[in-house]
Amino acid sequence: MSESSSNLFAVIGMGNFGASIARTMANAGGDVIAIDKDMLIIQELAETVPNAICADSRDIEMLKEAGVQDADTVIVAIGSHMEDAVETILNLKELGIKNIIAKANSVRYGYVMERVGADTVIEPENEMGQRIAISLMNPKIRDIYQMNDDFAIMEIVTPELWRGRELRQLNLRELYGVNVIGLRKANEKRVDINISANTVLHDDDFLVIAADATRIASLNLD
Repeated sequence: MSESSSNLFAVIGMGNFGASIARTMANAGGDVIAIDKDMLIIQELAETVPNAICADSRDIEMLKEAGVQDADTVIVAIGSHMEDAVETILNLKELGIKNIIAKANSVRYGYVMERVGADTVIEPENEMGQRIAISLMNPKIRDIYQMNDDFAIMEIVTPELWRGRELRQLNLRELYGVNVIGLRKANEKRVDINISANTVLHDDDFLVIAADATRIASLNLD
């Protein structure tokens, strides 16, 4: 493996979650090592992820041969097999990996992974459930990313009462705990982050906001 790079990632476990991360990084031009112990999975993945390697992450020597020690961030995406994930995380700690992100299928699994050394634990199914529930409760919320129990980033349809007014007039931070961090026109995919207090909101605007997660349900978005 070549010299360590700040853009070098490793993803261990090529289930749907891990494979999606590896493919997305590779398609975006990122330098990523994809690892799984199933050769058939690796052979299929190699079409889109050039550096796909068949290795058992429980074996630290195999991780070394794959060059994992050069990665700055490693995603452990084998959340359904806790013992394998724990052994893998311990190996990564021994290799000196600075940032370990682990997928967990339950709070209990997540707690164990944190205790053995994972820097960040994510629960994709739980987070998706939260997103769907919040979106169903308030259809004005187009998408939401729950950062933690206290903070969320979401895209919302501009409420009718906010339209035609400057951001400074709405006093959103004080009234709702909301910070507007981006704006997207209905017919565009690009989010404009160059907004100011003088920005006037229109009926075809979608707002990207950072908000207090505990107050989302109480936001008046009509």
